[in-house]
Amino acid sequence: MKKKNVKICVVGGGKIGSEIAAQLTDNGCEVTVIDTNLDLINKISNSMDVICYQGNGASLTILQDAGAAEADIFIAVTGSDELNILSCLTAHSLGAKNTIARVRNAEYAVQSEFYMEKFGLSMTINPDFTAAREIERLLHFPQATKIELFGKGRCELVEMKIEHGNAIIGKTLFEINQKMKMNILICAIVRDKNIFIPNGDDIVKEGDVLYITGSPKAINESLEKMNIKVRRISSVLIAGASRIGFYLSKMLEKDGVNVTVVEKVHSKAAELAGNVPGVSVMCSDAMEYFESMSEADIKNTDAFVTLTNNDEYNLIAGMLAEKRNVYKVVTKMNSHSALKELQMNTKICSVSKESAVTDIIIGYSRSLLAAENFDAISSLYRLMDGKLEFVEFKVTSDEAYLGKLIKELQVKKGYIIASIIRNRRLIVPRGDDVIEKGDSVLVCTVNKSILRLQDIFAGV
Repeated sequence: MKKKNVKICVVGGGKIGSEIAAQLTDNGCEVTVIDTNLDLINKISNSMDVICYQGNGASLTILQDAGAAEADIFIAVTGSDELNILSCLTAHSLGAKNTIARVRNAEYAVQSEFYMEKFGLSMTINPDFTAAREIERLLHFPQATKIELFGKGRCELVEMKIEHGNAIIGKTLFEINQKMKMNILICAIVRDKNIFIPNGDDIVKEGDVLYITGSPKAINESLEKMNIKVRRISSVLIAGASRIGFYLSKMLEKDGVNVTVVEKVHSKAAELAGNVPGVSVMCSDAMEYFESMSEADIKNTDAFVTLTNNDEYNLIAGMLAEKRNVYKVVTKMNSHSALKELQMNTKICSVSKESAVTDIIIGYSRSLLAAENFDAISSLYRLMDGKLEFVEFKVTSDEAYLGKLIKELQVKKGYIIASIIRNRRLIVPRGDDVIEKGDSVLVCTVNKSILRLQDIFAGV
């Protein structure tokens, strides 16, 4: 980061807290971690260049000793909503500039505006809702293995594997754009586990994983030109009545999708049935239920989503569904699970709520830490364990690059301008386009971090 001596205080050293600490430390921030678990504190202290305190993150004395009053950003991500909110309230009272709280309880989540106004919270985030929203997007666009929205939904980022028979195999990116008339941008390609930003002469090969940006309409039109059949998801089977299952069921029911949830624990099944009455809930083991389904029932199931707390179970159930030719399979999995290696040769998509939350907090943190008078980071999405980043900037100031042709600005190696949104209109950037004040600009980076838009240009 460009800004010096940025101070971050993280309460909660679990999966999310430790990931946030590691990412912000790598960006040059001074990070302090507070947790009650001494073993966890020792592990973090031995593996990261951070300051660690053992104790209650809501304690006034602990926060004073840890320097929370001088924190540029105070982040509370323990497993307790109440502790997170109280920690942020105390830190804000001490003088912390910005506070972020992880809030999981649905009742608390809907009151986030109240907490932000009354308690001085800068942001609240619900991991289960965030993960459910990511799964919902995957089900709306089942051809993708990952999908993210930028520019308030005007630009889609799609991760897609190129299978046998795809019409763009053997074509250069120039041919895809000019001859096949696809108004999309292929920002990055993963080939043989290597990731790179391509140029117009690069050829798409079978097995490539592409990261594509464009408007939802343009991407759908491009799928047809690629000989990919677009199929609407109308029936979903969900394994696990978790919090994610609750949010996802409500989202899909609202969209008119037929949803069946299978949950082994009777009390959890009954609770979900009472909270989402339009959803069918079965009290059974998910794999046993799935294996008992007839071929006709399987054929009429468009998607299978596994949301139990057991990664191994989720993966095995997902593989069973894939073997029985369920069209779309999504599994919940820990972001650092070794089981991902087993999933690489399948079409199964995985979602991690830890990764989803970390991405949002890291993006928000980097936006807050941007120096004054520089373009603000609106959103950030990290892929491939952070090797690939998509960063959305809002151009708010007068800069030397404004009004100049992109080809004259000389974008540095490792970066590409993925889209420009101007006056609610998406522009797929080419060499003769320019950036104007007020634009939202999406930048793709490989193995790099970026805080300011101007840093990607060599010609200014």
